[in-house]
Order: sequence, then structure tokens, then C-alpha cells
Amino acid sequence: MAGSFDSTKDTVRRLRAGGVLLLATDTLPGLHCRADDPAAVSRLNRLKGRPADKPLLVLAGSLAQVRALTGELNSAQLAVCGQCWPGPFSLILPAATEICGLVTCGGMTVAVRVPAVAALRELILSVGAPLVSSSANLVGVEPALDLEVAARIFGSKVDGRWDWGPDENLAGAPSALVDLTVTPFVVLRPGPVAFPSA
Repeated sequence: MAGSFDSTKDTVRRLRAGGVLLLATDTLPGLHCRADDPAAVSRLNRLKGRPADKPLLVLAGSLAQVRALTGELNSAQLAVCGQCWPGPFSLILPAATEICGLVTCGGMTVAVRVPAVAALRELILSVGAPLVSSSANLVGVEPALDLEVAARIFGSKVDGRWDWGPDENLAGAPSALVDLTVTPFVVLRPGPVAFPSA
């Protein structure tokens, strides 16, 4: 089903139903599914050959969705969230106790990003749940840089693919990864945009 692009309506329907889809983001294309669906998360890991004990990144459509994923955030953490989002920053935050254990692997933190592309944020909000997001590659292989390559890798193993269209702001690189659960905050992986508090 990954041979052609899906409409936003079909993409939302398939994600709501527990599908795993290839989606374009503002960084790299990736495999996505509902973060609150353990069966879908397990399937995503199997498609990649990804160990189940490795935490996953979650994409949220708004700060309100982020707050449903996290524990209490302090003023410094909230300030950085406001500076970095929407944008190519994956921020490690304290995890809510209710979050799917396959996402955090039982840990106390969760990596979250609010993407810069408005169409992607709207898609996530329409699904009604944040989405797990993992690079479109098999374990040990470099991530696919575009959806065409990703589709050749995963083909009919996924339930579809969606693209919000060409955008000159596409980073084509992984997001920054910043740990906001320690003081001072630590940039674990630089991204395409400098961390504002670094």
C-alpha cells in the first residue's frame, strides 16, 4: 500500500486504526504509529528489526498533547519547549506514568518533538493521539533521506505513506536531541538548528 501517496483523510483513518505508515516530517521521513497503541508500536519495532528495549521518539501536534505525555514540567523546561517548538528539537522530558511502556521501555523519561510543518501537526491532532516516530531504515542501515527510498525499503509491509508536499524548510537531517531532565541541560545530538539555550 506504500506505492502511492495517501490522502490526509486516509492517513488519519489508518493511523487511528493502528496502522504503521511512512510519513514525511520536517527532518527525515519515518515510520509512524499511534504512541498509545502497544500492538502498533511492537509492529513498528519488528519492521525495523529494532530492539524493544530502546526508547522511541514521540511526535506531538501541540504543547497540550506534549503535556499528556509528560510529568510536571518546571518553568525552565517549559521555557525551552516554547523556544524550540515547533521545530527540529527532540526534547527529553519526564514521562507521565500513563505512557505506553513500549515507548519509554519502562524508563522515567520520554523524547518528544513538535514538528515545524503545520500540516503534520494538524495530522497528528486529527489522529487524536501523539505518534511514535522512528527513522525509515532497518537497524544497522543508514536512514532513508526521502519517502521514495523509504518506500523501496518497506514496500507493502507498511499501511501507506503520506507527504505534506515540498517545503524549502525541510531539514533532511535528524533533529537535535536535548536532555531537559538534567541541570544544566545537555545537547546529546546536535541538529540542523542550534539549540537556543546552548
